[in-house]
Amino acid sequence: MKAASELKNDLILFTRDIIAIPSLSNNEEAVIQRIKQEMERIGYENIFIDGMGNLIGQLGHGERILAIEGHVDTVDVGNLEKWNFDPYKGIIKNGIIYGRGACDMKGSIASLVYTGAILKKIGIPRGLKFLAIASVMEEIYEGLNWQYIIKENKISPDAVIIAEPSNLKIAYGQRGRVDLKIQTSGVSCHSASPEQGENAIYKIAPIILDIEEMNTTFPIDSTFGKPCISVTDIYSTAVNQNAIPDSVTIHIDRRLTPQESKTEEDVLKEIRYLKTVKTANATVYIPEYEYKSRSGSNHQIKAFYPSWYMDTSHPLIQTAIKAYQLQFNEEPELYIWPFSTNGVGCKGLFNIPTFGFGPGNEKYAHTEEDQVPIEHLIKALEFYASFAILWGNIP
Repeated sequence: MKAASELKNDLILFTRDIIAIPSLSNNEEAVIQRIKQEMERIGYENIFIDGMGNLIGQLGHGERILAIEGHVDTVDVGNLEKWNFDPYKGIIKNGIIYGRGACDMKGSIASLVYTGAILKKIGIPRGLKFLAIASVMEEIYEGLNWQYIIKENKISPDAVIIAEPSNLKIAYGQRGRVDLKIQTSGVSCHSASPEQGENAIYKIAPIILDIEEMNTTFPIDSTFGKPCISVTDIYSTAVNQNAIPDSVTIHIDRRLTPQESKTEEDVLKEIRYLKTVKTANATVYIPEYEYKSRSGSNHQIKAFYPSWYMDTSHPLIQTAIKAYQLQFNEEPELYIWPFSTNGVGCKGLFNIPTFGFGPGNEKYAHTEEDQVPIEHLIKALEFYASFAILWGNIP
């Protein structure tokens, strides 16, 4: 697509610009303003930042709404000594842009925003309303943006492309995710006389071993891979380090396949029924998190993120396949994302037809080798524009 090639230098510069702006979760305003500036330069017709902080740019006024969405927040850089380059410089080497968020997912943001430039140049299908969405807080509350966009902004697209890195494959689903907490209670006393108390750490220890064993029992799903469960954090409470802890809480990350058909209660029951949990009289629950939006209002979200998938025979997936074939003259690879995305909101909660496609190899996300090939940026841009035009012209 000639139009995409002509935008190459602008696309690279924009990608490097937004990589250079740190944007940890709940601190994304600076990068959102830079993206808004680029939307204005491109000529989006309606641009606004909603009460949560999501940036939405619109082109076209058709009845069918296509949204391409990506999040702007990133994980932190961690130990800078492990990086071989400055994570906020957007360094280019051998056709690859390096930096925090290059893969996950500022390269994707650049490509989806510049889709608007191509649509303006080629012509927006009469029946299409195109939305470019740069969302916030995905790294801590995936899917929350769609709850806000749909419930508060009253915007409900007919189709969504999640622009997470997919190595230019078409992603048609993902496993779900649940946060769980298990808490044991004890009796505190001076650690010089531990027999006078009841150590909550000792009560949680057998439960941790049971969780480890449970992870080996899940059957492998031929499409979605293996469900899994992991203890990822542990903390205790005591008056000081010379006191027996009176409570211990562990955090559990549970990944679900659609075939498990798990509800919140199902997930809780499988833990509560463990013998060690019963013996310890432990409390098991799914936490609720509270966040404050840009408007200052408080909102709550329960840490249950449902799995989702699209039948590959669905017209949306078939249109994606056709757009890929027409643009690149080859067959696309279809796959399931191994990680969680904002698709848990638009598809998992609201059942909006959704698929994923993005530049970058997911193996570099959240690492000190965070990177995206420039060629991927161009190809993602070409695909998004090709799909928008094809889908927008469907009667």
